[in-house]
Amino acid sequence: MNKIKYILLFIIPILIVILATFFASSNPDGLEWVAEKLGFLHFGKESFSILGNYSLINGIIGIFTTAAILIGVGFLLNLTNKKKKG
Repeated sequence: MNKIKYILLFIIPILIVILATFFASSNPDGLEWVAEKLGFLHFGKESFSILGNYSLINGIIGIFTTAAILIGVGFLLNLTNKKKKG
């Protein structure tokens, strides 16, 4: 695969994230909405989140994290495949 294909593998998902943020809800948590409507929201606890709320930068971080994991798994699979062959 040449360099242009690798670059496109990162640019296309980033463009999708940028475009998707315009369509994302400002209040995406349906469970929280239902809990508020039914009156049991006060029973919930705040939980720790590394990236916090939904945002463009979190989407881009997610793309690079996923890509790094996939590249790492591919590298490991390639190593094990080479060891099996000889």
